[in-house]
Amino acid sequence: MTAEKTLAIMSLLACEKAIKQQITIDPCAVKDDDVQLHIGWGADGDFLLGSEISMASVASNNPSIRFHFHLFSNDILHLDQKKMVELAEQHALKITLYTLDNDYFAQLPTNRLWSSAIYYRFIMAEILAQTTSTMLYLDADVVCQGDIRALLDVDFANNVVAAVPERDAAWWAHQAEVLECNALAQGYFNSGVMLINLDAWRSEAVYEHILRLAADPQQQAKLTFYDQDLLNLALVDKKMFLNSVYNTQYSLNYELNEAKRKSFTSTCIFMHFIGPTKPWHLWAQYPSAQAFQLAKAHSPWKGEPLQLPRSTYQYRYCYKHMIHQKKTLKGYGYFFRYLLRKLLSRR
Repeated sequence: MTAEKTLAIMSLLACEKAIKQQITIDPCAVKDDDVQLHIGWGADGDFLLGSEISMASVASNNPSIRFHFHLFSNDILHLDQKKMVELAEQHALKITLYTLDNDYFAQLPTNRLWSSAIYYRFIMAEILAQTTSTMLYLDADVVCQGDIRALLDVDFANNVVAAVPERDAAWWAHQAEVLECNALAQGYFNSGVMLINLDAWRSEAVYEHILRLAADPQQQAKLTFYDQDLLNLALVDKKMFLNSVYNTQYSLNYELNEAKRKSFTSTCIFMHFIGPTKPWHLWAQYPSAQAFQLAKAHSPWKGEPLQLPRSTYQYRYCYKHMIHQKKTLKGYGYFFRYLLRKLLSRR
């Protein structure tokens, strides 16, 4: 499909039309004028529990802030909305659920690790920009364990986004070369935690810029971190950096490597569990995932079972972690199921 046709399709389907249904949960009758911070999450089925616990972690660690949470998903019907009501009552906050039409994102690249849900952050910024001037975006695998009040007073200085740098200068230079954008060598950010200046987002027409980049087949071929690359390209000169405590990254697969495991630190405000193994997975119960475990234990989802492996690559990590945890019998049981899936060529 040509770039022009892709852009035309997504432009024709205005982002409002990508929302099939919108439900607001507001048992405490929170007034719009009282809301101090809007926070958005985007998730499909595999990440819904992560989003729910992320919400609970933010609310429980920040009782003095009045929130309006926004969850964008194509799987809203699979949510237990009673638990959402319980969360809203527990913390006197408002929650809006948006059911998305996934066909809207069909032209954008995905892979086995990243579904079209990675693009939901684009549409939520565009939608929320109609009613508020600032929003915080959080990935579903981000857990809050501290006070975020300082984010209420960030001076954007005409920038569109405030985020934490991804890795180091060597990585920035690498991405600048891969994406053929020299300016990225001065800084490349991780899109898992973003404080967004929505007034600037609209005035700079960031959404349209992203669509043009995504619709260009030559540009699309250069993308390795899809949504994150697109955001960095669109905001190359419109970003500012936050302290790393607002997005401390750790992969639970580091637990399989003693040298990498030593990189773990719990002294942060937002813990971001990167990589394919997530803290809501059955095989990922380590001390390093305690932030998630504690938030879940004090949330309406405390009784929710952890997620079993659903795909071949999840079975692969499941058996490795189980054996590493000395749950040998279970580990080899998952190993044989992994081999069977491989033989049957299941994803």
